[in-house]
Amino acid sequence: MQCLNTVSYSILVNGFPSPPIQAKKGLRQGDPMSPFTFAIGMEYLSRCLSNLGPVFKHHPKCKRLGISHMMFVDELLMFSRADNPSVTAMFNAFTKFSKAFGLVANMRKSEVYIAGVSDSFAEILSTELGILRGSFPFKYLGVPLTTRKLSDRLNRTPIKDKPNVHQLRI
Repeated sequence: MQCLNTVSYSILVNGFPSPPIQAKKGLRQGDPMSPFTFAIGMEYLSRCLSNLGPVFKHHPKCKRLGISHMMFVDELLMFSRADNPSVTAMFNAFTKFSKAFGLVANMRKSEVYIAGVSDSFAEILSTELGILRGSFPFKYLGVPLTTRKLSDRLNRTPIKDKPNVHQLRI
């Protein structure tokens, strides 16, 4: 525990160090325990989202496989039927996780994608959650996602690697 509460930081202002700022929580950046702690947190979130109870209804395309969410690094996709009880159950599970681990979603970068319901109901859900409503298709990890079969144009669009900084010449 001493490793967590003995950390302090200083900031150079005009070449002079500021008074020390004491760290309140968390691990030091680069700490060897950080990946394990993150994995434990994500396992807790995964269990919260997998055990939503009878009020939760799966998205119709995810029901057979029992998929309620997918995670990759710092990305999280959650899937449910577009009804108030299911969406509220997911949001409450995420809020429970946030309170337990002190990690919160950046709502300015978050979007909710709703299909198969009226626009007015989709707007009500989006407003209740306090999350902007996104539109289809959108890209996830460079792949376009849509509610329909991808068109030939999208299927044939090559996925290009982002150029490395050392490859750029100015």
